[in-house]
Amino acid sequence: MENTFGMNIIPDNDAQRIEALRRYQILGTPPEDAFDHIARLCTQIFNVPISLISMVDKEEVYFKANIGMGKAKVTPRGVSLCSLAVLKPEVTVFENAGDEPCLLANPNVTGSFGLKFYAGAPLTTHDGFRIGTLCLIDKKTRTFSERDQEILAGMAKIVMDEVELRLSSITEIEKQQEANEELSAINEEMSSANEELSTTMEDLASSQNKLAIAHEKVKEGLDRLDLALEAGRLGSYNLDLNTGKMTCTALCKQNFGKTPEAEFNFEDLINSILPEYRDYVQEAVDDAVKNDKTYTAEYEILWPDGSKHWISASGKTIRDRESGANRMVGVTKLITERKEFEQRKDDFLGIASHELKTPITSLKANLQMLDRLKNNPTNPLIPRLVEASNNSMDKLGAMVEDLLNMHQFKEGHLRLNKTTFTVSEMLEMCCNHVRLGGKYELITNGDKEATVYGDEHRIDQVVVNFVNNAVKYAPGSRQIILHVEKVEGSTKISVQDFGPGIPADQQKHLFDRYWRADHSGPKYSGLGIGLYICSEIVKQHGGKIGVDSKVGEGSTFWFTVPYPK
Repeated sequence: MENTFGMNIIPDNDAQRIEALRRYQILGTPPEDAFDHIARLCTQIFNVPISLISMVDKEEVYFKANIGMGKAKVTPRGVSLCSLAVLKPEVTVFENAGDEPCLLANPNVTGSFGLKFYAGAPLTTHDGFRIGTLCLIDKKTRTFSERDQEILAGMAKIVMDEVELRLSSITEIEKQQEANEELSAINEEMSSANEELSTTMEDLASSQNKLAIAHEKVKEGLDRLDLALEAGRLGSYNLDLNTGKMTCTALCKQNFGKTPEAEFNFEDLINSILPEYRDYVQEAVDDAVKNDKTYTAEYEILWPDGSKHWISASGKTIRDRESGANRMVGVTKLITERKEFEQRKDDFLGIASHELKTPITSLKANLQMLDRLKNNPTNPLIPRLVEASNNSMDKLGAMVEDLLNMHQFKEGHLRLNKTTFTVSEMLEMCCNHVRLGGKYELITNGDKEATVYGDEHRIDQVVVNFVNNAVKYAPGSRQIILHVEKVEGSTKISVQDFGPGIPADQQKHLFDRYWRADHSGPKYSGLGIGLYICSEIVKQHGGKIGVDSKVGEGSTFWFTVPYPK
């Protein structure tokens, strides 16, 4: 198939590629904050006016996120440069589109829009299909380095992670709906069985046979229900709408922090819901009863122990022939972990946007000032402006490196260059930026002869991160202890400070992806993924990582590297 590019833009596997795209159920869907955040972040990182997240369908290219292109939602595939970007696995770059022979007839390049620069990284599925792009567009020519291409490719992997997570959420909802439909079908079977049983009572001999058949159907239905509930970790309930009494499974009660023996009725359920969600839940139940439809809701609850959790609930009304609806049967599921992960991910994107924007803004201001002073090279402000610009670049480079490292670990692309080295020698050479500052004394003790078989650069990276955190979060601890010892078939390396310590409720989350303690102030800047990266490096070496800390006494971060087998 040829188009305005004057070349074939349809890959040989296009039918399979389109099938892979459509399984994500994303075409034609409204904008979503997560994708808009990523596209907006790209405009800030690369300082371009336009960034798009596009999905290349059979005839059209659909924009899932559009920053800088007005209200456009789709464009014909035949004129979109994204159709070229999905032809190959690497980043497609046109630094000056007007000089590209394949684009001389493209209306976006030659027409009033005036496209000059384009860079597109393909969105690649887990099974290798390129379904769309994360692209940058400018109406002026510009250079785009290999480092820029690596960063854009890394951001494209974040977009693909979001697409996969979105599909997982849709799949979970569909499974829940299937469970609800199965539950409704089972209830209908039970009702039919009861009617059949009462009818056959006229003939005792015949009724005994039919009764046995009805009981078997009920048993099969209940068995299927149990399997469905167990597979989905769903707790079921049966609510009497007239009295508010509820019959619940043990898992349903556990979802609300209750013991299996505890009494749990509709009033108890409503009282456990946080006040801001109660009217919403009550209205959803009332609407389902009134209009004979399925009730669904997600809301936050308070357990008896004071902890907060999230519940996903659904239900279906069962109507009595004479009195109308008098029962609701349904299921509940604890979704606290999913909600917390979604919140951490959203917080991380917000933090990343803010933290990347700060050094970019500072760098831009310094460069503008330097531009004004370029004809006066002796101005005393110039050295300070150059130093401030270098600091901004260092911060920006470190944060981008953390982002790339995080996705290397997630995709399993980290390669370790293992050698045998003496740990104490490595510790004496690392963290010179702290030693030269003169504010802190780094003391190395323990087994000075202990060796490790591992990637010295990556292990050094873990130690530097631990020491940087000690300086950052325990500035009053003038001594920082680096300790080496042999324990149970491994070499253990520890970094100890004598600062304020870490609360116990935060320690279990320190090495989680996207998690960051709720702190404010300049000393808590950064993306908050350094310890996650450290944990992945240690895991790749087959070791363990942890922290021992008491509030007011300081913290000891440690990790182990096993002896080679």
